[in-house]
Formats: sequence, structure tokens, C-alpha cells
Amino acid sequence: MSLVRLQSPATQDSRSSGPSFPGGAFRDQFGGVSASLRNRLEDSIDSADDSNEDPQFNYPDVCADPARRYHDEFGVEGEYDPFLLPWLTNLIFEDRWLLAEKDPAEVLKNQYKRQLKINIRDPDPDTANFPNGAYTIPKGRFYIETSPVGFYRRSAEGGQPAMYQWEYLIRYGLTDNLEFRVFSNGITHEAGSAGQSGITGYQPLAIDFKANFWEENTRYHLPAMGLEIYLQTPLLGSSAFNTGTQPSVNLLFDQSLPYEVGFEYNIGYTGVQNSEGEIAYQFSFQWSLQREIVKDFDVFFHGFYNAAALPRLSQFQLASQAEIPNVTVMGVGSLWTVNDRLAVFGSYNFGITPDAPISFALMGFALAL
Repeated sequence: MSLVRLQSPATQDSRSSGPSFPGGAFRDQFGGVSASLRNRLEDSIDSADDSNEDPQFNYPDVCADPARRYHDEFGVEGEYDPFLLPWLTNLIFEDRWLLAEKDPAEVLKNQYKRQLKINIRDPDPDTANFPNGAYTIPKGRFYIETSPVGFYRRSAEGGQPAMYQWEYLIRYGLTDNLEFRVFSNGITHEAGSAGQSGITGYQPLAIDFKANFWEENTRYHLPAMGLEIYLQTPLLGSSAFNTGTQPSVNLLFDQSLPYEVGFEYNIGYTGVQNSEGEIAYQFSFQWSLQREIVKDFDVFFHGFYNAAALPRLSQFQLASQAEIPNVTVMGVGSLWTVNDRLAVFGSYNFGITPDAPISFALMGFALAL
């Protein structure tokens, strides 16, 4: 493929206007996208900058030449190899800092500033609702998410007993776009049934990695995308609650809808062990519609089909059959960001299918370190 030399033509603006933050009044001036995306964009610039120039988060025209944009915006000179799929290069952005700044040094500085300052709003806790977000926590940071309130009623047909679980999720940012995670349903008590006594023990660990592939492109309505792969293991689990070793994979999406509603959804393939010790794989889907009502207080409507994004309901299986039941759940909840380090959340949920718990309540908190 032949090389092309970048010339220095008159300035050509191939970008479309996008969200702006005039005068630093971010939250008051910026609307039209979800609170999650707004928090993320705010985290991409220097809020202490008192300059009069308003930063713009602009996405290039899909037909623009990416190399020309690199030249005009960042001063990249010299020969280059033409891009084979320039339209795809213009649609996908893995580095949101490049959308707000033209100075590469400022871009790098703002990126490092995110690592230096804790902000639990970017991203929100994953265990607040059923799907997992497409975004990852900053490099070197920890989130500890735990729900000491986890009360599950029995299933409608009585095939599954009532349960109590104290789940937790530990997240560590390996890079700005890759997390290492450990999840467990924690201390668990399963109520007795049919003359059998109850069981108390500890749920095993799930080892988990989550990656963020790209940012949301609001101009072309392309959702942010990530990938999560976890392995349910027997590690540290009581024998009564071990469900074998099986992998699961989820594609993670975040998208802004009209009226500042955030649409978070996951599409996955989940491994589940049946009562005979056989591993079955089933399609799973999780979703949430979330909106900020007042500053730092969000409400959401969420649900899942077959499985939550994390193995919360792995024990809801038909004990007397090899069949893996269909478990479909819907519910409502809220998320309160108390400060930059602490968020509190809760939800009340209802089983839609007979094998799902009639209802269950979750309440917990997340701490950013």
C-alpha cells in the first residue's frame, strides 16, 4: 500500500458539535446523555481549568480521513499508510481524552489525573443492578462492593427454598481498560424444606476479568462496549454450595437514551451445573434503565433472563431433576452516591417465572480505595 504525505492545508473541521461544559458548570450546562456518561466525560478534563475555552467532546465524521484528523488536531507530520477501514476508525474510540483536548501533553495529564483522584461515579458500582457496566475502574484502584442484605423468598412452585446471602465483589484496575475481579455470594443460609434442616455455609469464589473495548459514540448512537469472562470455581466454598467449575462470558453495553436515561445491557453465555453434576450452557440477558433524579441519586428498573451478570442465583436449580430452570426476574432500585468514595444501593425484585424466587431484596454499598 502506497504511502501518502500529509500536507498543511487550511484548517478543515470534519467534526460534528457534541456535548460541551461551558464555564466549568458541567452538570448545570450539560444534558442529553445519561448520568454515567456525563460523569465519565467530566472525569476526562481538568475541572480546575479556568480558561475561557469550552472543551468539546466531538466525534469525527464517519467519512473523514483519520490521518488528516491526526494532522489537523495533533500536529502529526510526515508520510502515512492509508487506513483500510477509515469509517471504522472514526466510529470506535477507546480513549475519550482525545475527544476533549488537542494538546497531547494535556491529554496525558488528564488521563493520569483520573488515576490520582478517586471518583466512584466513574464507573458506578456493578452490583447495584443486574447487568455489569461496560466501563472499568482506573488503573491501580480498588472497589469493594458488598450487599449484607440479600433475602430471597422460595420459588413460586416451592422447588427452591428461601435463602439469605451476603455477596461481595472486589475489583482492581490492572489498567484503565482492564479489571481483575473476585466475586462470591459469601455467607449463605438455605432454609430447610420437606423435613430437612437448613444449611449454612460459604459460597465459592468466581474469578473474573472485565475489559472495556471502546467508549460510547453519541453522534452515531454506538454504545460503549466491554467484555467480561468469569470462571465459577469451588475455591473456599462449603461442599453444600459448590457448583463445579464452569466459565461464563458476557458482552457489556452502555448507551444513552433520550431524556438522560442510561441503558445498560449484557448478552451472555452462562455455565450452570445441574443436580447431576453436569455442566449446561444457556443464553442469558441482563438489562437496566437508569436515570438521575437529583444530583447523585439515581433510580433504575432492571431485570434478567436465565442469569444475572454475576452468579448470584447459581443455587436456584431443581434439586430433584437434571433440568436447568428458566429464572426470569424484574425489579426496581436506587443508587445514592454519598461522596467520591462511597455509594449506597438497594433493589426489590420479583420472579416472573415459576422457578424464580417469588421476590428478593438486596441492599449494600460500594467503597472506592
